[in-house]
Amino acid sequence: MAASNKNKRMAWLPMYLAQQDVELLNNWLNKAEELAFLISNGNRKWVAKKEHGISTDLASQKSGLGYVEYKLWHVPSGPLPLLDLYSEASTQITDPWAGWTEIRPGANTAIPYFGAGYPGVIHLEIKIADEGEVPISNFGWIGNHYRIIGNGADKTTEKFWNKLKRMAKMEATQIPRCNDSRGKKEIYAFPTAYQEIENGRLCSLN
Repeated sequence: MAASNKNKRMAWLPMYLAQQDVELLNNWLNKAEELAFLISNGNRKWVAKKEHGISTDLASQKSGLGYVEYKLWHVPSGPLPLLDLYSEASTQITDPWAGWTEIRPGANTAIPYFGAGYPGVIHLEIKIADEGEVPISNFGWIGNHYRIIGNGADKTTEKFWNKLKRMAKMEATQIPRCNDSRGKKEIYAFPTAYQEIENGRLCSLN
C-alpha cells in the first residue's frame, strides 16, 4: 500500500534503514520496558516476547530484499483481545507470555490479528535492500481513529507513540523521500542509511 494511503488511516513513522540501523532500532525496542514482540509460535499460535532478534529473521531470507513485519504490544494498554470466529465479539487472551492459539486469523497470517481498530498494538514493517534504492520501513499505529465509536487508545500508549517519535528524531535525520532536495522532510534516515544516501545511494519514493 502506498505511504499516502497509510497516512489517511493511521499514525505513521517512516524510516530509511540499513542493516546496522536495524540493530540500533532493535536494541531500543528490546530495552523498552513497556513493549513486547508478538511472535509466531506455530500454525495460528503466538507468544509475547520481551526481546526478539529482528536481524535473525532478516538473515533467514534468501532474497536481496529482506522483509519482516511485527505486531508490538504496548503492555500497559491492557489485555489483548481474542476474536470469535464468526462475530466481532472477543474474550481476553489469558496470558500472552505463555502463548495463545488464534481463533480468527486476519488476511495477513504473518502477524496476529486483533481486529481492524485495536489501538493496543503498533505495527512495525522493516525492508532492507542489499543494493539499489533504500526502501521505506515504518511504524504504523491506528491511534484514536476509532475513538468516536468507543475504541480510543489508552493514554499510556499515546505517550509511548510520542516517545517512539522522540527516539527517531534523536537517532535519525529527517530527509525528503526519493532524494528530492526540495521535498518535505518526512522520512527518518537512521545513521548508516543516511550516510549511504549522502554518498549518493538512491532512496525509495514509497
